Amino acid sequence: MNFSEQPPSKEWAALKFRGEKFAEVWFKPEGEPFALTFRIPRKSFQIPGMGPRLTTENLLKAVAIATEEVESWRHEGDSGMNRSNPELSQPLPPPPQDATHLNIHVSLKPPPQAVAPSESGEPEIPEAKWQDLETRWNAILGLEATTDTLRIKMERLRAEMEASWKKTLTTDEKVHALNADVLQWNKAKSRVHYALPKAKEFIHRAIWALSAPERKKLGELFKNHIQPHIPFPQMDKVPKELEHLLKDRQVLSAQGMTVYQECNSISADIQGALKTLQSNAAANARKKRSGPRPKGSTF
Repeated sequence: MNFSEQPPSKEWAALKFRGEKFAEVWFKPEGEPFALTFRIPRKSFQIPGMGPRLTTENLLKAVAIATEEVESWRHEGDSGMNRSNPELSQPLPPPPQDATHLNIHVSLKPPPQAVAPSESGEPEIPEAKWQDLETRWNAILGLEATTDTLRIKMERLRAEMEASWKKTLTTDEKVHALNADVLQWNKAKSRVHYALPKAKEFIHRAIWALSAPERKKLGELFKNHIQPHIPFPQMDKVPKELEHLLKDRQVLSAQGMTVYQECNSISADIQGALKTLQSNAAANARKKRSGPRPKGSTF
């Protein structure tokens, strides 16, 4: 875990050597997000052979911090003086006579993104600019969610139209159906031939849009820079790229809605024409069965 991801301590954590505690550590004392404090009890200095091992360098190794990350450090009795890094490997002195522990305070170099703008020389990014980028991205996500929902509906509607297109009449329906009804039904079905390619094209575009290279690039920028407010190169170009992607999503969503409405209307017309055909065919069949029998017929 990086030190920046380490949560501030709520209690002292033990450091052990061969199963025995020899020191304790406290991460990020209040008001110091890039610091940590060690404390070594007096008895640790009395362990045979332990004295030479009690160095600030070894304490840092115990918590997986490299000496290159140290900006400054000091131990109790230094009169507030910060020591240089070469001294990290020198054995530490026992605590003062009136103290039970030796305290060592270490300040780390803040990561580049944590350096204040005035210190790094970079111009500060106004909060309004971050909010504008987040608003644009969230608008894109909203349109993509709407488009994906439309895609799911379109896939069901496409399957429904294909089934209606391939449907044939039963033998009774063919015998008793009115010619006008059959003509109307076939006319409604013929529109499927022109609508299906539009539906398939929209489904393909809706799926591809989510995996397009420019979309992936902007998604990574949002996750790694825009959301955590970390400046990045060519930041001024992103609003235009987001605007272009937003317009593309608006066009795709509008196209999908138009195609969906057309396909839904065609499917409804086919179902309506078929229902009318079947109803009239059934009525015609009943009429024929209940008509007068030919003369001379017997039971």
